Amino acid sequence: MITLPPTTARRAVQAVLRGSGLIAVATGTWVVARGSAAVPDGGAVSPSADSVLRFYATWWAGSGVLMWRLAAAPERHPAAVRAVAAATFVGGVARILAARHSGPPHPLFRALTVLELVTAPALLAAGRQLAPDQQESSHDR
Repeated sequence: MITLPPTTARRAVQAVLRGSGLIAVATGTWVVARGSAAVPDGGAVSPSADSVLRFYATWWAGSGVLMWRLAAAPERHPAAVRAVAAATFVGGVARILAARHSGPPHPLFRALTVLELVTAPALLAAGRQLAPDQQESSHDR
């Protein structure tokens, strides 16, 4: 494992959280506004699929706001950083399962799958290297 100085690890975690948060807010808002038309190769969907897509997009945008806020002091909330990393990794695995079930997605989503499967462990590793003097509070476990 590569060891980073605490300041570098903190900046790396902040960059990933801010970048991911910005993407989540932008894409989530776009999908809420446009529905499946915002999805490359999205096509027409049933009213139920449109409803659930826009609902999940709202949660995705909301998680982006939380990631952005978490980036301000990730060392104070290590459990939340781990949760973001875990959710990102599981999301990448879910994309693989979807591709196996439904066929390969648009190239954008293939690239995102790789990014999610690589970024999540890197975020977890960098998060573990944050300043040790910032102890996890009991409410963050």
